[in-house]
Amino acid sequence: MSIHGQTKLKRHQRIYVNRGMNLGAVKAIGFDMDHTLAAYDRAAFEDLAFRETLKKFVAAGYPEELLELKFDPTVLIRGLLVDMERGNILKVDGHKYVKIAFHGRKRLTKDLRHKLYNAESYKAAELLSVDTFFALSEVQLYTELVDYMNRNPDRIQRTFREVYADLRRFIDLSHADGSIKQEVLANPAKYIRKDKYLAPMLAGLAESGKNLFLLTNSGWEYTNAVMSYLLDEPHGDFAHWRDYFEHVIVGAGKPSFFRGSQPFYEVMTDSGLLKLHSGPLLPGHVYHGGNAILYQRLAGCSGDQILFVGDHIYADIVRSKDTVNWRTLLIVEELAQELPKLEELKDKLDAVKTKLAERELLDEELNHVASRISLNTKQAEKAIKRDPKKAHYLQKETQKLTAKQASLAQELDALDKTIRAMMEEREAAVHPVWGELMKVGLEKSRFAEQVTAYACLYTASVTNMRFYSPFKRFTAAHDTLPHELS
Repeated sequence: MSIHGQTKLKRHQRIYVNRGMNLGAVKAIGFDMDHTLAAYDRAAFEDLAFRETLKKFVAAGYPEELLELKFDPTVLIRGLLVDMERGNILKVDGHKYVKIAFHGRKRLTKDLRHKLYNAESYKAAELLSVDTFFALSEVQLYTELVDYMNRNPDRIQRTFREVYADLRRFIDLSHADGSIKQEVLANPAKYIRKDKYLAPMLAGLAESGKNLFLLTNSGWEYTNAVMSYLLDEPHGDFAHWRDYFEHVIVGAGKPSFFRGSQPFYEVMTDSGLLKLHSGPLLPGHVYHGGNAILYQRLAGCSGDQILFVGDHIYADIVRSKDTVNWRTLLIVEELAQELPKLEELKDKLDAVKTKLAERELLDEELNHVASRISLNTKQAEKAIKRDPKKAHYLQKETQKLTAKQASLAQELDALDKTIRAMMEEREAAVHPVWGELMKVGLEKSRFAEQVTAYACLYTASVTNMRFYSPFKRFTAAHDTLPHELS
């Protein structure tokens, strides 16, 4: 588990620290399953969810030609907001300023975007946040439906919000009737990626004395099938996947698990039936439901003695942090692809920063010239009667300054266009539409603000934990305020 010379880790292998943590003081480590321990082939899984949900639309009376819509895994990223009322998809910075907006497949102009969202305050909490990978296929389907409705205004007699309500209902139905999960279980190799480091990582943590537990919203049958597939080969003393975990909790109902009062039920693993549980949680047993307060009491540890690892910024991270003060490790899969790209683009970012410094100096010079023009104009107006010669001199000087002002303004406009083109080229190298997950231009994205506020640690893959000792003391970089910068 430990490694020497940790600075040699590649950027996508590192664990990043927002809040310092002594892992040695952590007694229990909990893991979410989907997109945490179980990494999905996103394109295959989201295409499946997209197609199964479309079938539900058509079965409910929507136009059959909707079946021709195609899933495109490159259209959306996490961290976006959905305006269900207007049918718009937004990328927002940490100050709630909308920087990019689409209506269907059509990008909104800057003026329209400003009028709808930035001219007056809007309530981000009322918009849908695209926090999970499961939401990507859902929101892309919504995007395609909005686009279809705009191209065929008489074919679907429903509002954008009503269409989204149907979408949510059909997705829930697809999960409830097993049409998605049964397909995954029938062909797990197509949809789930195995990680050869998962077993040794879990074994190392367990052998170091940490109590591991699994906490997932998935039901027992699906959880057992997925975890059996991921950990199907014995590893040392761990003959079965359940041997890694002190407790297994399925059907947890996160985020309600962290603030609710639901009791635990024991799962009869041979039949799948549930029995109301009382007394301590027994090692090796499987439980359904429950709540965090009760878990802490029965497990004998609480608050910052527990580290929870998950991929859902709200259901896994925000709620566990806010409600029961668990320490948190957020899995941000996108970093595995983004960080190598950003490393390659470092020179381009440095070039942008150099141009921005040039722009600041040019802007200061332009403001200085504008101030002198204003001052000269006022002085010339006062001198025109009592000192015509001075007034004439000031007017001649103002003419020169005005010419210089025009030249500087033209230079500034050209520099702005250059910077904008450099930024767009750099962002497009990461994602052709939305750019970086954690940034909007050079500002933190709303997603990044949430990560900073609630995730003690974050990393690209759960198995990156293997690079660090179970007793590692993670130290955060010191916060720097603007006035502390040189």
